[in-house]
Amino acid sequence: MSKQLTTDEVRAKFLSHVNHLVKYWAELPDQTDFDKVEGVAFSILAAIDGCAMALPGFVLAPCPHKDDKQFHIDNGEDYYPRIPNSNHDIAGSLHELLKNYK
Repeated sequence: MSKQLTTDEVRAKFLSHVNHLVKYWAELPDQTDFDKVEGVAFSILAAIDGCAMALPGFVLAPCPHKDDKQFHIDNGEDYYPRIPNSNHDIAGSLHELLKNYK
C-alpha cells in the first residue's frame, strides 16, 4: 500500500542521491578537479530544480535567524525575507544559472 514519505525518508533519499553524485563525479577519468567539483555542484542544483529522475523538485528559500532583520535594518543593510511570509523560492533553474555566478 502506498504512503506519503516521512521527512526522514525524503532526507535519506536526497542525501543518498547526493552521495551517488559525489561517487560518480569522483570516479570520472580524464576530468580536472575543477570539472569534477563543478559537476557535483551542477548535479545537486539540478536535483533541487527537479531535473533528476530519481527525485522531485524541492523548495529552496531563505531562512534567516529571527534577529537578522533588525540587525540589518540597524546597520542600513538589505535583509532576507523570513518564511513563512516569503514567496522567494529560488529553486527551479539553479543548475542553468550556476555558470553565471563564477
